[in-house]
Amino acid sequence: MGESLTTVERARSGFAYKFILALAMLFAIYELFVVMGFNFILYTIFEKLGVRIAPLLFAPDLQQSMAFLMGILLLSTYIIKPLRKNDGTKIPIYDYALGVLAFISFFYLVITYPEIIRLGYVELTIDRIVMPIISIILLFEAARRSLGAALPIIASVILMLGFYYEGFNLRLLLNHMYYSREGIFSIPLFVMTSYVFAFIFFGAILEKMDVGKYITELILSAVGRRSGGPAKTAVLASALLGTISGSSVANVLTTGTFTIPLMKRAGYPPEVAGAVEPAASTGGQLMPPIMGAAAFVMAEFLGRPYREIIIAAVIPAIAYFASIYLFVDRATKKLGIKPLMEEKLPTFKELINRLYLLAPIPLITYLLLAGLEPQYAVAGSLGAAIIAAWFAKPHVTLSSKIVYMSVVIASALFAYFLGISISASLYFSGVLSLILAIIVGLILKGGKELTINVINAFNSALRTSASVFLAGSIAGMIQGVLTMTGWATLIGYRLIDIVGGNIFLLMLSVMVISLILGMGVPTTANYIITTTISGVALGTAIADWSGSPFKSALLVAHMFVFYFGILADLTPPVALATYAGSALAKSNFWKTAFNASTYALAGYLVPYIFATNPSLLIITVRYWDFTAVASLVTGIAVIVLTMLFLSSGIVGWLGGQLNRVNQIAITLAGVLIYVLTVVLKSESTLVIAVATLVYLAIYMVNLRRFKQQM
Repeated sequence: MGESLTTVERARSGFAYKFILALAMLFAIYELFVVMGFNFILYTIFEKLGVRIAPLLFAPDLQQSMAFLMGILLLSTYIIKPLRKNDGTKIPIYDYALGVLAFISFFYLVITYPEIIRLGYVELTIDRIVMPIISIILLFEAARRSLGAALPIIASVILMLGFYYEGFNLRLLLNHMYYSREGIFSIPLFVMTSYVFAFIFFGAILEKMDVGKYITELILSAVGRRSGGPAKTAVLASALLGTISGSSVANVLTTGTFTIPLMKRAGYPPEVAGAVEPAASTGGQLMPPIMGAAAFVMAEFLGRPYREIIIAAVIPAIAYFASIYLFVDRATKKLGIKPLMEEKLPTFKELINRLYLLAPIPLITYLLLAGLEPQYAVAGSLGAAIIAAWFAKPHVTLSSKIVYMSVVIASALFAYFLGISISASLYFSGVLSLILAIIVGLILKGGKELTINVINAFNSALRTSASVFLAGSIAGMIQGVLTMTGWATLIGYRLIDIVGGNIFLLMLSVMVISLILGMGVPTTANYIITTTISGVALGTAIADWSGSPFKSALLVAHMFVFYFGILADLTPPVALATYAGSALAKSNFWKTAFNASTYALAGYLVPYIFATNPSLLIITVRYWDFTAVASLVTGIAVIVLTMLFLSSGIVGWLGGQLNRVNQIAITLAGVLIYVLTVVLKSESTLVIAVATLVYLAIYMVNLRRFKQQM
């Protein structure tokens, strides 16, 4: 779930590495045992067995826990990230000092918080003024090192404007930003702490198991024999990898290191190879069940279970990847790319024998859809992931593998039959599997590699968490200023006044705001800021346009913002995901960015379609009568036909190469379908029927002409 391209990272060896690893393990242990409640589960189990262990009831306030964890993250960031990009890997003493000071400034809240709660107000003494100010300054600097300068600069300006607007009221500002749950420790950081870290750690475990590499090889072995196999592998592998990863850049760097060189060897120009992968990988954040940190924040903002966000995202996500597949298919045929030779493909039979490596993906999907708390669903899947990793070790005996699996499963059953809930029992077995992987791996022959992989996952999870938590905390401060001053509501409704109440101009304005913010702001922070200023206004406009209940329309509005926040990673001039793909392909950035944005056209158009037809998000429909089903089918048909026409027209291929006139005509026809059905709300059934007949006719004529020329 890392949200930006990182600069050089330090602390990869020596004392610094060991120190960061110790912090990573402390961070993860505190998250698993205290924040997510493993200590309470242990206490309950022991109590049911007749043993009471009082220290297990250690339960600080969540804000104290968030402050403690932020202290660890800032200390880690100052050691891992250099002051300047070209500073190298040597860690100067002042970075250790700044890291320790940052930890102390946040740990100060852990100590003083009980008294503040007892008194009910903050009495501003010198230390209670200085410590929050140090915290905020060092938080901004850590974010600058990890995320770039844009977000801290935006936050600093908004913070100063808010301070001025409120009459330089220092008590109000510090209380809002540091001592209360409205600024640094507001909903975004709460979500990161309570839910997101569990998914980050789960992703780190799967990464160390080489699940990403396995997915890519499996897809390649299945579709590599087809025309454009490498490019289609990139699309399908990114879609599947997106179910376990919530970062577009991470997806590019995971699958792209394999697929981009393969595409170039197959004959794709560098500007195409470098564009296909980021276009597909960006969709990883749109693909359920793990959709990135912003999706968890969305669930919390809307007060909806995360499983509803998953369900709502399904059709738009499928439409996104189907569109890319269409563009890639047509581009492949136009370029005349031949299938890969059999000897260049991985052996499908060997790969299918390791299909169990993918077991955690359907399991976590099922558990989330079943309504389990996200962190418990992850823990249950974590157990499956570690069991799969254990079975993948060739030097471990089969009997040892079976014993290990049996112990993990038995632990869940043991807890359940003691009267522990299903979710808590799964959590117990998941954490136990993690502990056993570290201990047993060192004992059994051939198990050391598993132990090392698990330990490395702690390190990887901390490094990934730093950028996500920092983005969430600073976005929370921006949100806090906007709500403290009342600007959040004011800006949203001022937008409505500016566009004269026109929903399409309003959506266009929100899209532009999101894409511009996304040039320097991570997806999660972008989503938080944009929804804070426009979510209610856009939700109101969608409710008025579609006749949907406001609660459903608000979900649509948030999903609209979510999509464009993600697409900012693909949209020039910054386009972090495209930059990663272009770097791997050694291609011209601007040509690559243009191609990537074109292939991802559905991402730019589909949000407008589901905003005007909320039934495409499924859960917005209360009763599925004939009208609702017809609306859903019509929406899907509009998406399919629009993408068929636009992909054919833009690429210039439909059964054969199109001449310039036909190419322009088909492109305009795709635009016309979109305008008639989405903007003008014409009779969709008639438009769809006519468009389908026209498309088939052009296809048949052009295919016959192309065959005659061959």
